[in-house]
Parts: sequence; structure tokens; C-alpha cells
Amino acid sequence: MKTYEYELVKMEPVETDSDTVQEILNDRGSRGYRFIGIQKMWARDSDYQAIQRNFLVLEKEMEEEL
Repeated sequence: MKTYEYELVKMEPVETDSDTVQEILNDRGSRGYRFIGIQKMWARDSDYQAIQRNFLVLEKEMEEEL
């Protein structure tokens, strides 16, 4: 049976440039995750105000024996 594990990685508006995204994907890729997409979701900033942020969505497939 296949199960999937997902990881959301918050992208900072200014600090997450293409080099940072590449490092994140290479790091998570070595652990078996693959890139699914970028989703805009609601989050809270440092002042606890609701804002929309971009998140990298990563997926890891795991095979379980029955």
C-alpha cells in the first residue's frame, strides 16, 4: 500500500530567492521528497496578523508492506 507524506515550506517574500529554493529542493530531494507546486495559503506574520504566503509543497511516497 502506498502512503504519502507532505511537507509545506514557507517562502519568505524577500529572502526566498531562486538559489534558496534550489537549496531547499536539493536538500529535501535527497530525503525522497519531490516538488508538487507552490500554493498560496493563509498564515500569520510576526504581529499575528493574517496574511497570504507562498508555500512550497513537497511530497514523499512511501511503500508499506501488508
